[in-house]
Amino acid sequence: MKRKKARHHAQRLALLSFAILGLLFVSRLEPVSAQTTPDWKPGWEKVLSEAKKEGRVVVWGNPGELIREAMTQGFKKAFPNIDIEYSGARGDEQATRVRAEREGGIYSVDVLLSGTTTAIVYFRPMGALDAIEPALILPEVSDLKYWRDRRLEFSDKENRYNLVFSNQVLPPLIYNSKQVKVEEIDEVYKLLDQQWKGKIVINDPLPSGPGNVTFRWLWQALGREKAEDFYRKIRAQAGAVDRDQRRQIEWVAQGKYPVLLGPSSTVGQQLLQRGVKFEILAELKDIGGFISATFGSLMLMNKAPHPNAAKVFINWLLTKDGQLAWSKAMNAPSRRVDVPTDHLPPYVVPKTGVKYWISHMEKEVGRSAEEEKILKGLFGR
Repeated sequence: MKRKKARHHAQRLALLSFAILGLLFVSRLEPVSAQTTPDWKPGWEKVLSEAKKEGRVVVWGNPGELIREAMTQGFKKAFPNIDIEYSGARGDEQATRVRAEREGGIYSVDVLLSGTTTAIVYFRPMGALDAIEPALILPEVSDLKYWRDRRLEFSDKENRYNLVFSNQVLPPLIYNSKQVKVEEIDEVYKLLDQQWKGKIVINDPLPSGPGNVTFRWLWQALGREKAEDFYRKIRAQAGAVDRDQRRQIEWVAQGKYPVLLGPSSTVGQQLLQRGVKFEILAELKDIGGFISATFGSLMLMNKAPHPNAAKVFINWLLTKDGQLAWSKAMNAPSRRVDVPTDHLPPYVVPKTGVKYWISHMEKEVGRSAEEEKILKGLFGR
């Protein structure tokens, strides 16, 4: 009888041991919540103290007064002891400036807010980026429960250098409703109708930006042969090919060119908020639509002049308050699940159950040599 009780006792101990081991194994598989690591506070206090000594952070990001005000005023309100210097430019301009500076041994910028094409095509090959995740300190930022699909999204294949914090539907067209009826342009080949000869402005597809993304989407949607044919024909239709994203939209609002292919949604939204009038076509009936991060991704520069202030800014930007400020200024949705979307135009928010081409991941960013050659032949200067 004693032996039987001892055997039962040993069995219970073995089962208990297996259960404990199983829980330990599962806990290693689950993403660790930042809220379960109580040691974040000393690290944050040290970074914040050093950031105050550095005195400022230099951020290059989206062009436009609204986003500049949102970033500078929002950050200064949260961290009044750290100045912020914000400069806006399109991605290829940012890359040209950084390359020139670094060739001269100058390191002036801490954080970049730009598109994923800019990050993957220009900055990562330049060797100018640091890994972002080690800089995410605040639990409100690093805890995956605050992010869509319970994950941080990176555009680069290493999941290290380009953090995407916005997914939005990017419109392929804007138009002047006084000159154009939507049913005249709501399919891709309708743009080739003779009535639009010389009346379409194209956002140059060669540099990074929405023109680049729009033409990559057309290549994917139409396939190689049809896309090449469309490229040639739409180039012949164009009244202008331009790189000034604000000017293009103003041309449409003024009626100079009634249709714009490949508009900047971010610039367009800021102009709409300032009373500029034009209409937006979010998708084409025959080939659908696509999602882009636009300027909603960030990069942490290596050899940053203010490395601690850079971490403070990144952590602030990715909090609920920082993302809401960015979302309202850019009229674009955040990937944070606790940031509301009721202030946004409905078309920019991806719809549940709708299949979109995701344009901003690395596998989609690059062009084939063939497509690049065709576009350079048509749009090269």
